[in-house]
Amino acid sequence: MTATGKPGRPRDPHADAAILAAARDLMADGGLAKLTVEGTAQRAGVAKTTVYRRYPTKLDLAVAAVAALVAQPPSYTSVEGVTQEGVNLFEEAFASRGAQASFLAVAAAAANNPEIHERFTREVLVPVRDQVAATISDAQGKGQASENAPVEFSYDVMLGTLVHHIVIRQLPPDAEFMAHFMQLTRYLYRGLPPCD
Repeated sequence: MTATGKPGRPRDPHADAAILAAARDLMADGGLAKLTVEGTAQRAGVAKTTVYRRYPTKLDLAVAAVAALVAQPPSYTSVEGVTQEGVNLFEEAFASRGAQASFLAVAAAAANNPEIHERFTREVLVPVRDQVAATISDAQGKGQASENAPVEFSYDVMLGTLVHHIVIRQLPPDAEFMAHFMQLTRYLYRGLPPCD
């Protein structure tokens, strides 16, 4: 009979959340240059080893802190429902100064560092792109979207609009914005006319 080791102690989700929030706060104070494992551990109220076990490098920590902001996908109901829920989730995720500043800090670092760019794309941008693709596919299956709805372009337009309005301009998605954004989403889901 083969002996099996005892499973390790499960990770504490409260510690995970505290670590990532602390990392975002540090980046808000001074970008990636301000982020350290030691500072993150102190601000999160955990041991340095707790941080290192989860995020062996500063890059791991920085990208994970930003990726956590977009980790929760909306549920798929109707075009209107998923659009409203998606905007609500985005607004909630980026409500704090730390969330906004850390996203911009990692995105800026990605522009000059191929490794950060690859990680930022894979762990932050691709999951959002996959969420958009899934919502469009779901809408197509329900007859709520055209078969030629442009997935890549829809992703670029919708994410770009939300980042610009909520993260860069730091404006709330008020009723007027939501009306326009909903109209834009319906237009994209209907499929674009062919280019001349």
